[in-house]
Formats: sequence, structure tokens, C-alpha cells
Amino acid sequence: MKQFFLGRALREKLLLVVFAALALLIWGSGLRNRGQQRWDEWRSVRAELTAQQTWLTNRPSIEAKAAAATKSLDPAKTLNATRLVGELNAISARAGLTADINSQRTERTDQFAFHTVQINFRRVDLAALLRFYGELAQRSPYIGLEQFSLTVDRASPGQLNASFRAVSAELGP
Repeated sequence: MKQFFLGRALREKLLLVVFAALALLIWGSGLRNRGQQRWDEWRSVRAELTAQQTWLTNRPSIEAKAAAATKSLDPAKTLNATRLVGELNAISARAGLTADINSQRTERTDQFAFHTVQINFRRVDLAALLRFYGELAQRSPYIGLEQFSLTVDRASPGQLNASFRAVSAELGP
């Protein structure tokens, strides 16, 4: 290999060195990227394991707080998915809004069933949204907000488009 290289003209030697350097650069870049991915994966797994260990360490305290919260809830005031949609429609009607409610989802645990719905309001004024939020806040902790998004309507700048994700807790059997 050495004899092959030394037998070439200076121009060919330079081209071979440049090609070898480019190949080394490409290979090194790929190696660095793979190393960075492994490092990020390792840090992510370590953080997840730390969080899981925290949950497991605090399990007795969490279960005690959940039991206390369950005792303080009135089962008659908890809402299933159908009652949640009806209650949100009633609250929005009292606030003077027309709600577009969709994306119902239910997650069940041993003690609770959490019902989540997406509520959208198009072209409404801020006062009506504040009335809606005030009514909704009175229903806490039986109805809560997980997510809220507010944008100005492009067609009519004085109006707002709002999107809420509401959740209700229902006591399990």
C-alpha cells in the first residue's frame, strides 16, 4: 500500500489524502452521532428510573393521600362521561356560549375513572370565556382543566377562539 502511494504523482497523492480525510471525517461524524444518541438514551433511561423510584418510594404516602381524597369526595357530585358533557354544555349555555365538545376519552384506575373531553369555542368574547371559567371553577375538584389555548380569530380581530381540555373524576366501584 505504501509503495502504491509513493509511486503516484504529487497531485494524485493530494487527492488520495483528501479522499481519505473526507472518509475519516464522515465516519467520525457518524460515530459521534451514534455516541450522542446512546448518551441521550442512557440519560433518559436514568431519569425515568429515578422518577419511577421516587414514585415507588412515596407509594404509601400517595396511597394515603388518594384514600383521604376519595373520602372527601361526594360520590353524587362525581361525573361520568355523559354527565360531564351535559354539565359542560349547561355551563357554556349559562355563560352565553355554544360549545363544540368532542374527543371523549376515559382512563380507569382502581379507585377512579378520569373522563376527558375537548371543548372548543369559536368567535367568542373574553367576558363570556371568563364567565365560563368562573362557572367551571365552582365545580372544582369534580371538573378541572388540563389544557387551555386561546387565539385571536383572524377573520374578526375582536373575537377569540378558545380550546379547553376538561377532566372529571368519577369514583370507581
